[in-house]
Order: sequence, then structure tokens, then C-alpha cells
Amino acid sequence: MGIPCYVSGKGMHATDWTRQFKVEVIEVLESTGRGYDTRYQYYRQQFPDMDSGALARLVCDPIEYYDKDWTAYHAAHIGGQDEDEVITTFFMERDALFRRQAQAAIYCYDEASFGSGLNSMRLIMENKPILGFYNPRIKDHGVNLHNVLQLAIEFPRLVTLARYRTLSEIQPTLLAWLQGL
Repeated sequence: MGIPCYVSGKGMHATDWTRQFKVEVIEVLESTGRGYDTRYQYYRQQFPDMDSGALARLVCDPIEYYDKDWTAYHAAHIGGQDEDEVITTFFMERDALFRRQAQAAIYCYDEASFGSGLNSMRLIMENKPILGFYNPRIKDHGVNLHNVLQLAIEFPRLVTLARYRTLSEIQPTLLAWLQGL
């Protein structure tokens, strides 16, 4: 089945470009058998009949939009708590599961924000290698590229960064990196 990987999500405010990136990574992992996204595999159990591309697109969204356990969790935990705190706790529990199951991580830093940085540091603290992709144009769209580059400079044993311009560049870089793990 390949190497279990944590593939960065689209997040709440990212655009369709990040969704396309994640779907491409999941498709490469699934079609080559070299790895799999732990989040995708978890939700494959909840949506066994869903088309693989549709499921890959679905798991890019915040999990409270589609997780079948969310409604019951919400009902059991909302009493006296803030709605955002309940969502955050639910997400953190699921996301921690996906990170624990993973042996490595694949990240798209094109629309990175605080959540990407926080999660990257969690993975580094868990001693999990990260392959991070970034398009050099991100610095023109509000992402501090220098913050992303610091990850590879500060943690060269764990973080590999790859520049790319088109989605077609992802597969060869990803497969070569997985081969080296």
C-alpha cells in the first residue's frame, strides 16, 4: 500500500489552486501505490462508493463540512462551549490521528498561513520528513516565501522544498522523494 503520508489540506480560505495540488498528490499516491494520504484513506471508509477524484476533492475541505461523525460530536460537546472551540477540538483530534498514522508529509505552501506553519512544526517535532512544494509566484500573493524557505534551512534533515510552476512537475519530484525515504 505504500508509505502513509499526511497531505496538507486546502484549508478554510485557500483557493482552487491548492485543491488542485492536493488532488494531484492524492492521485499520484493512489495510482502508483508508492504511498497514500492518511486522511483520504480514513474517509474512504466513510464514503466507500464515492469516485476517487470526488473523494480527493472532498477531503480538501474543512472536515466539519463532510465528516459523518461531526453532527453527533457537535451535539455531544456544544453544551456551554463556543462553536469555534468545538470545531477546533474535533478537527484537532482527527488531524492528530492523520499525522500519527503518517510516516511523512507532503505540503503545498502556495497559500500557506498560520495553520500551515503550525502543522509543519508539529510534523517536524514528530520527526516526520516533509516534502514541501512552492511556486515562486507565491511571494506576489501575500505568502512570505522567506518563512517557507526557513524550514529547509533550519531543518535540512527533515524538510525538502521543491519549486514548481505546473502541476505536471509534482509527480516526478514526489516519486523521487518517496523513493529516497
